[in-house]
Amino acid sequence: MRIDQNTAAIMKYVSCLFFGTTLLSACSVLPKPKPAPTIYRLSVPHDTKPVAVGLTKVVNIEYPTTSKSLAGMDIVLSPDGRSLTMASGAHWAEPVPALLQNALIDLLASNPTVTGIIPKGNTRVPYRLNMDVRRFEAVFDNGEGAAPLAMVHLNLSLTDTNTRKLVGVYSVQAERRSRAVTVSSIVDAQGLATQEAMKDISKWLSGQLGYEAKDN
Repeated sequence: MRIDQNTAAIMKYVSCLFFGTTLLSACSVLPKPKPAPTIYRLSVPHDTKPVAVGLTKVVNIEYPTTSKSLAGMDIVLSPDGRSLTMASGAHWAEPVPALLQNALIDLLASNPTVTGIIPKGNTRVPYRLNMDVRRFEAVFDNGEGAAPLAMVHLNLSLTDTNTRKLVGVYSVQAERRSRAVTVSSIVDAQGLATQEAMKDISKWLSGQLGYEAKDN
């Protein structure tokens, strides 16, 4: 059977098209989607007791300041205590400053003498607490194969909003060893270290505002 030139050209085109389609389907150059990151909440255990706000001193808990490396939602790790890196495939549910602001407000909810609130609009509150986050990371102080040390370091200043007088300054540090070299264990240790730091701040605030510090 004779095939004219036009028919031969069409058959060649169809053959190339079929081969090209088969090759693309077998070896896709499109990138595979990355798995969704695991999102962690900062769990800070505390006892919630009903407190009459009218009997307490109210403090505006300002949004904490910090360096750029700690301002986001990354779970920060330090392999040597100096350099910083980020946990892969996981991050916090909120930026680190928001986590710490909310953790302190939640813990102060069980303080019978001090109530912490988030500043809103023109609400008149007698005191303001500023917080600077110096460290909020897990340090591999015993090497990358050993469980790291979760660290929290916060600098605080308390101001009387009426007189603008500085009431007091304070620095708090807390540490907790992780159970294992896993992100979930590091998150748990970070939560316990944060709990210790927040209890320390609660006691300090009670003392600064004229109350005897008590365990919550």
